[in-house]
Amino acid sequence: MNRPTIAVWLGSAPPARSIRWLDGVLGTAAKLGAAIAIAAGDQSWLELANDRAVRAGLAGLAGVATDLRLDYLGWAQVAAAAVRALGATTVLVDEASRPERAAEVAAIAELLDAAQITRIVALTADGGPGVTVFRASRIAGAERQALLVRAPVVIGVRIAGPALEDYPTPLPPAGMRRLDLPALGLDPVVLAHRALPPRTGAAPRGTIERVADQLAVHLAPRGRP
Repeated sequence: MNRPTIAVWLGSAPPARSIRWLDGVLGTAAKLGAAIAIAAGDQSWLELANDRAVRAGLAGLAGVATDLRLDYLGWAQVAAAAVRALGATTVLVDEASRPERAAEVAAIAELLDAAQITRIVALTADGGPGVTVFRASRIAGAERQALLVRAPVVIGVRIAGPALEDYPTPLPPAGMRRLDLPALGLDPVVLAHRALPPRTGAAPRGTIERVADQLAVHLAPRGRP
């Protein structure tokens, strides 16, 4: 596998919105130069991410298999470590498919000591192969800004791919490059401190409490006749 200059962080879970956002950022990266996708999470998500990356024309996926459930700062540490290991200088982030992706742009940029830019709706290379300068269009409120961007940079992309009726069953991930947390210099025990707290429902109220709540509306407040 050639050394990539562009890494695409796809996150830790499938898109909450249309998979077109996933295809859009992958298709954009494929037009810019040597690119590889990065994802973390369970095996089914890694297989889907690898399949979409290969279909878009990328070298494939560097997958970090883990059952950790982290906040955006935790996943940013995983993404930044993978980018360093791969030697990429430009990182594209699928910013639109899940709400946490937008926050990860800034966190990854800080960890890599790179510039950051968000809400990019068009991105092209300004030069030949291996280029590190890009022309970008950014939406800022009602305005559309034209920018010249130079690596190292982390770019939040909001570009949708072509419309799909359905997408095929993912192919076996034969070409997936597998990474693990210790090899990336990350201690899973330490990283687990960034884990999201488990979701818990409200404690059920006892029968006496429910009866008291119902009777309370019929009682006069204290201090009144």
